[in-house]
Amino acid sequence: MGAPRAVDPRIPLAVRAATAEATRIDVVAADLGLSAARLRALVAAQVGVPLSTLRQWRRLRGAVGPLVAGGGSRGIADAAAAAGFADQAHLTRAARRFVGRTPGSLRSGRLDPHVASGFTLYVDERRGP
Repeated sequence: MGAPRAVDPRIPLAVRAATAEATRIDVVAADLGLSAARLRALVAAQVGVPLSTLRQWRRLRGAVGPLVAGGGSRGIADAAAAAGFADQAHLTRAARRFVGRTPGSLRSGRLDPHVASGFTLYVDERRGP
């Protein structure tokens, strides 16, 4: 079975950069000396989740946190736009995919606010493919 392979040290940097801001993948890849396609392949192989999924998770966190914290004061469409979703429907599809709930159910308090606002993206840098 052997020891797990070491994670390419560029991968945690890429995941942080690509999920921290609305940074283009090709820019992150170029900064690391990789093509965008190679970066996507490395992240998927070493993290186990496609980079696009990690980026969508970040946007979901950005939309849900303010919805839950603000109660009913912030509109779902506004939260979607502020978090980088194309529209409210795009946010709704992402919320259903990741947490099985609609943004409206999250905002109305049908989910514990500590759970909703505490979504965490954790990348174990020791994980190998």
